[in-house]
Amino acid sequence: MIWLLGTLSVAAAVMYGVFNVSQLTVAKERTVNAADAAALAGATVEARLLNLMAYNNRAMMANEAFLVQMLSLESWTQYFSNTAEHIGDVMDVLGAVVPQVAIAARLLHELAAAADEGHVRLGQSIGKVVTALEGEKKLFKGSHLAVRTTGSLLAQDAAVTVAEANRAQYGQHIDAGVQLDRRPAVLALTLTANAREWLSFTRQYGTTGDDRRDAAQVLLASRDGFSASRPGAGWLNFDALLFGLEKDGGSRLKSYERWESQDTLELWVKGLCGKPPRPCKLYTPIGWGRSNADYVGGRGDSWSPRRSAQMLAYEDASRHAEWTGVPHVYDIRDKSLSQRSRLGLDFVVVVSRPASNTLTSDALRMGAPTGSVAGSSEMPERLAGHRLSAIGKARVFFERPRRGLPNDFTARSLWRPDSAKEHGSLFSPYWQARLADTSQSEKTALLMAMGLAPDAALYTPGGQ
Repeated sequence: MIWLLGTLSVAAAVMYGVFNVSQLTVAKERTVNAADAAALAGATVEARLLNLMAYNNRAMMANEAFLVQMLSLESWTQYFSNTAEHIGDVMDVLGAVVPQVAIAARLLHELAAAADEGHVRLGQSIGKVVTALEGEKKLFKGSHLAVRTTGSLLAQDAAVTVAEANRAQYGQHIDAGVQLDRRPAVLALTLTANAREWLSFTRQYGTTGDDRRDAAQVLLASRDGFSASRPGAGWLNFDALLFGLEKDGGSRLKSYERWESQDTLELWVKGLCGKPPRPCKLYTPIGWGRSNADYVGGRGDSWSPRRSAQMLAYEDASRHAEWTGVPHVYDIRDKSLSQRSRLGLDFVVVVSRPASNTLTSDALRMGAPTGSVAGSSEMPERLAGHRLSAIGKARVFFERPRRGLPNDFTARSLWRPDSAKEHGSLFSPYWQARLADTSQSEKTALLMAMGLAPDAALYTPGGQ
């Protein structure tokens, strides 16, 4: 009987110990998982906000490219009208001798009139397009400012929501479980660190220097072939040794503040010029057109080689005011080569679970203190700060799928045609989130904010 009672006592102690250790281990894993889930949720929100800003920037670039198309079409219709009118005038003279030529001349005059009417209507439409674009710029500027100002708070709200979703629910009973650590020192440290990371990651590019260079390059690359260059083909550019035609056209961005779109067609013949006379080409303008857009409705610059066709286009240019230039977009603050490999931002949270929320023997009041020489059934756990705590950290990073990566064949539609690695910017929506480990310095600061010994940073694994 004595041995049996002793064995039962030991068995009870072992059972209590196994039960308590199991409960604490499960609670610890739940706390760590909740911290990871909360951190990943916050970082995912920030990644989605960056992608939203990227989509907005792309939308602005697409609409600005549409303006360039409109200006190019306005320039081309004016050029076509002038060309058809002038060729028709020449054919009017020939039509006095050849009746069939007179019919072609009338057709050219009708085409010139139709093109001129289209040119006028395009000019009216461009004014409305510019007004809409400027309103859009203000709208996106305000929305980006709001996103940049509140982004870290939205991420924090997502982290809180996900942490609370980790609470177990049994019918009508909801376990208190885990929650974001709301102690003032911990909350102040995490909120400050996350806000600093978020606010310092982006900025609005200003009006001086090359601040808008990247946006301008994206805009220039967004032009279609017609808007970018219209040199003409076939009979519009031929060389018959003694005479020929030369067509030139395209659009140019000047100092980020003005679009100039121009088209010219010239007839040239070989002749002599200069003193002493030397062989050269003598140019005669046939058709020309031009369209400008800037803030003041200026004439812009005359294009080389400043022959009569270019100067006529310059004098007859359609001018549109109120366009404020390449948008002042929000983009990554530091896109230098030295930062490319580690471009991203971190989001950190601390999740805690009070000791009373873990159903150990002590929480269940199973231990009974006694002064008996037989001992006590108490087996209280000794948790630092009377709670389980876990640090969760996630990183927002940029990665566009590309050809050649191992085991990456599901995102073929997202591959770049040139297979190049694309670096992070707010013009491409490929921002993602993943879990990351905390550094010793981050862990030390958070442990001190929790009121714990900072030396725990040396021997606790990961963010636990």
